Amino acid sequence: MKKAPPKKERVTCKKCLMPFEERFINKNGECVICDEYRKKWLNRDYEEKEKELKQIFEHYRQRNKDHKYDSIVAFSGGKDSVYALYLITRKYGMRPLVVTADNGLLTPFARANMKKVIDQFGVDHIVVTRDQEELKSIYRAYFKKTKNFCEICYLTIHSALGQAALEHDVPLIITGFAFKVDSSHFRAAHRYCFEDSFAKIVKDSIPAEIYEKYITKQARADNQFHLLHLFDYINHVDKEIYHVLENELGWDSNKREDKHMDCRFHHMLGYLRMINGDLTSLALMTPAALLRDGQITVEEFHEQLAKEKDLFKNVDKKQLEEFLDFFGVDEEFLTSNPDCPELAEILVYESDIENLIKSERNKGADNLTLIKLLFDSIRPELKRDGGDIRIISFNEQLLRIELLGACRACTIADQVMMRYLEHLIRTYISEDIILENVKPLAPFSR
Repeated sequence: MKKAPPKKERVTCKKCLMPFEERFINKNGECVICDEYRKKWLNRDYEEKEKELKQIFEHYRQRNKDHKYDSIVAFSGGKDSVYALYLITRKYGMRPLVVTADNGLLTPFARANMKKVIDQFGVDHIVVTRDQEELKSIYRAYFKKTKNFCEICYLTIHSALGQAALEHDVPLIITGFAFKVDSSHFRAAHRYCFEDSFAKIVKDSIPAEIYEKYITKQARADNQFHLLHLFDYINHVDKEIYHVLENELGWDSNKREDKHMDCRFHHMLGYLRMINGDLTSLALMTPAALLRDGQITVEEFHEQLAKEKDLFKNVDKKQLEEFLDFFGVDEEFLTSNPDCPELAEILVYESDIENLIKSERNKGADNLTLIKLLFDSIRPELKRDGGDIRIISFNEQLLRIELLGACRACTIADQVMMRYLEHLIRTYISEDIILENVKPLAPFSR
């Protein structure tokens, strides 16, 4: 097992006040997350986006008018999924099947909130379960190679949603994931198919018949699922959400001490990041995101950040022992640097892409031509992983694309592939291009 690399000097972003490595701070003293936020979210026209959302909903209402359900809603009992269900049913009049994936980490607190909310809405709710011992073995195998565990949760949820969509012929899958207030638009420096990398990491210790239950690439390639993140269309404002949940639904916020009270080990995620000196991790980004979006003041930011740090630092012995026992590691492992295998073979290097773009630009190629060349360069890797990409439109600023095959309707693609494409386009073509992943409407049943 390798030793942890030395810690690098940090620079504080002038806008979100979070520390970053100097390479992630631009000439204006702002981090790449704030830069991405300005491009994607600062001037987003939510009136137009809501019109688009209503058209999508109407399409699926008509498509499934003879079905019991017109949508699938991902539901964890956390604030965003509860508020998403509130909007989908009470504001937009959809008829969803509510799906919870039992990821092995759901808390009793979340389960109680789920029941309270579901009873009020009168919707059908199913919990997709997995063998808990098998699931625990996957968490352990993955954690011991990566020191991460959130990805297994994503896989569990993703496979459950796809299973429900197939069984009930409901291609519209709606999540309450809010990219605007999440650090997932941090530029990626790599690209890989997450399901393939997951299999590569666990295959030496987990039988294929177990881990393959969580791989849904072929189902996505064969079916035109429509994965819709509601807060791409509706502005995500924390105070409005809490007002509705607490005053109209009686949802228990647990005094808002932990934004992810639905996860048994979310506090340990923060603890892991802090003891390894990673203060820019997702675990500490919520106050920064709210400050960036103007939802809280600087004073409120410092207050909220201090509370989150205290929550993550003050892990008691019982919590730590429970975590170590679940993942089958000792305390020393938590600050180590595991020997994780290479996630994917590189078929084209960024230096090759950079040289190609420079050469063609010198010949007078316009940005659209350069984008096509860039996509053609990485297409062999996409096809190797069962995916592909096509350009829908480009107007010198907004580039609209569609991910195809196994990349279609992949939750991880929105968090990894799209970030990687943004990284390539902004680095080698233009900083001003905004990338949008267009999800085509599923056809009517025949």
